[in-house]
Amino acid sequence: MLKYIQIKTPADSVRPSSPALPLSASISSIAPVIYSLLLLLSACESTNPNGSPNPQLRQIETVQKAPIKSVSEALRQANISMEPVASQLRAKAARLALDNGDLEQAERISAIVLESTLEGQPLIDYLLTQGQILLYNGKPDEALKLLEQNSLNGMAPDIADQIKISYLKADAYAAGQRLVTSARERVLIDHLLSKDQSQINREKIFNTLLELPAPLLVTYAKKAVSNELRGWLSLAAMTKQFQNKPSQQLKALRDWRKLWAGHPAAQTMPESLELLDTIVAGQPDEIAILLPQSGRLSTIGQAIQNGILAAHFEQESTSRIRIYDTARGEPIQALISRAAEEGADLIIGPLDKEKVAVLSKLRLPIPVLALNRLNEADFSATNPNLYHLSLAPEDEASQIARQARREGLSHALVIAPNNEWGDRAAQAFKQTWSKFNGLIADEARFIEDENYNKFIQELLLVNKSVSRAAELKRIIGSNFEFTPQRRQDIDVVVLLANSTQARQINPSLAFFYADDLPVYGTSLTYQTGENRINNIDLNGIRFCDIPWKLAPADEFQKRIHALWPESAAQLASIFALGIDAYNVLPRLKQLRDLPDSAFFGGTGKLTMKSQNLVRELMWGQFNNGKVSALPIITEPI
Repeated sequence: MLKYIQIKTPADSVRPSSPALPLSASISSIAPVIYSLLLLLSACESTNPNGSPNPQLRQIETVQKAPIKSVSEALRQANISMEPVASQLRAKAARLALDNGDLEQAERISAIVLESTLEGQPLIDYLLTQGQILLYNGKPDEALKLLEQNSLNGMAPDIADQIKISYLKADAYAAGQRLVTSARERVLIDHLLSKDQSQINREKIFNTLLELPAPLLVTYAKKAVSNELRGWLSLAAMTKQFQNKPSQQLKALRDWRKLWAGHPAAQTMPESLELLDTIVAGQPDEIAILLPQSGRLSTIGQAIQNGILAAHFEQESTSRIRIYDTARGEPIQALISRAAEEGADLIIGPLDKEKVAVLSKLRLPIPVLALNRLNEADFSATNPNLYHLSLAPEDEASQIARQARREGLSHALVIAPNNEWGDRAAQAFKQTWSKFNGLIADEARFIEDENYNKFIQELLLVNKSVSRAAELKRIIGSNFEFTPQRRQDIDVVVLLANSTQARQINPSLAFFYADDLPVYGTSLTYQTGENRINNIDLNGIRFCDIPWKLAPADEFQKRIHALWPESAAQLASIFALGIDAYNVLPRLKQLRDLPDSAFFGGTGKLTMKSQNLVRELMWGQFNNGKVSALPIITEPI
C-alpha cells in the first residue's frame, strides 16, 4: 500500500499545495523540493552562518521603516518579496489605493493578501481597507463585525489611525441607521482632531442627528448620560422643531446658547445655524404665486396653491401674497417682469415645464422657485436665480438604486412602462446603479393592458425552461416530474410601475418562481385611499414615498386633512409640494451655498444640486394589504 507525504515549499504560503508524493517516488524528483525546504529552514534562523542578519528579517524591518508613498511602488516590492513581507506590502498598497479613491484596485489587491501573515500596522491597514470595502458594498454590519472581531485598539494604532477607525465605525453605524451611535462615536473622538478636522466632524454630528424626527430627538436628549451628546441632541431637536419658522428658531437658538455656553457646538456653531440671522433678515415682504388657475392643470395648480396658503397661515407670516394665473396666455417672461415690478421679492412657479424651460434662458430679476424640473442635460443652462422643486421620478429611482446596493444586491431586473415616465425613471436608476457598480441583468418595458403573465414568464425565461423539459421528454420518450425554473442571474426586481400595473405584475412574479426576490417600487406603487383587499396583490413590495404619506400626521397636517380631504388621498403629494415650496423659500441660498445642509419637508429630505432640489424619501412596505413605514431604529442611550 502506498503511503503519501506532503512537503511544503516556500511557495505553499501563496498558492495551493502540490499533490502529495508517493513514498516510492524517485529521489531525484524529490531532491529539489528537499533543497528548497532546507533553504526555508535556514532562512528562519535569526542570523546567517557568518553572523550577519537574516535577509528576510532585514526585509521586514525595511518594509516597516521605509516610507512607501505609491501603490505601484508597494506592488513592485511585493512582487519581489517572500511572505509575510509580500502581504504586508500588498496591504499597504490596498490602503494607498483606497486613499486615492480607487476602490476597485483596493479590492483587487486585498483579495490576494494573506491576512494570517499580518500583524501590527499591516494588519491595521488591511482591516481598515476591508472595512471600507464592505461599507461601500452595502455591508455595514459586516464592516462593524470585522472591526469588533479584531480589536484594533489592542494593536496600539497611532492617532491618525485611531481617527480613521472611529470615522469608519461612525459611517458604518450611520449606514445601518444607528444614527445616535454614529453621532456618539464622533463625539468621543472630537478631542483628538485638529481644528479643521473638528469642524468637519461637528458638522457630521449635527447633520446625522437631524435625520431623526424631532420627538425622538427630545426623548434621546432627556435620557443621554453624556453631557456633550445631550447638548447635540437638544440642539438638533430645537432645529427640527422650528425649521419652518426661522424667527422662532433664531430665538430658540439664542436660548440654547445661553444654556449650553460651554458646549463645543456653542464654540463652533453648525454652518446652517450660523446663517440663521441672515435667513430671518432676508424673509420676503411679498411673494408671487404663478400657477394655472384654469385649464387642464387647474386642479393641480389649485391644490399647490392651497398648500402654499396653508403653510403661510401656519407660520403666521407677515409676507404679502399675490396670485397670478399662468393659463391666461400671457408670456411667462412678461408675467415674471410684472410680478417683480408690482413688488414681489420671490416667486413660486410656474408649473408647466415649457414655461420653466423658457425661464432657464432669461436673466431673472428676482429668485424664482419653479415647480418643475429640466432634464439633467439642461442643468448647466439654468439661470442662477432659478431654482427647481418637483415630484420628479428620477429622485425615487436613484434612491432605489442606492438602497438596493446598500443592502448588498447587485444584479437588477428593471421593469418599466413604455412611456416617457418609464424612460426617465429607468434611466435614472441605471445611472445610479452603474455608479455603484451594480449590474443590469435585463430591462423590459410593458405596455398598458398587455398580457402581464406572458410578459413576466418570458422575461424570467420560464418558458425556455418549459421548452427544454418538453424536448427532453420527447428525446427519452417518457414523462417525468418537472418543476420549471426561472433565470438565476438576478437578485432584485425594480418595478417602476403605478399601483394598477403593479397589482398585476407582482402576482405574476410570484407565480413564475420569483417570489424569493426583493421587489422595489416608487411612490406611484402606493395610492392612498385604496382599501386593504385591493392591496393584497402588492404584498412584499418595498417602495419609497413622501413623509406626508408615510410619517405619522402632526397637528398641522391633521388640520389640512380636515379642511381638504383630498390632501390625504389622491392629491396628497401635490399639497405637500405646495407646503414645501413655501417653507423652503427662505432656505434656498443656504441650501445652495452649503451642499451638506438639508431641509426636511413633507415631500422628503431636500438637498440642492445645480439649483435643483433633490428629494430623499421614506421607505414603506406592503404586508397583508396594509402599508407600513419601515420603522426608524431606536437605540439605547
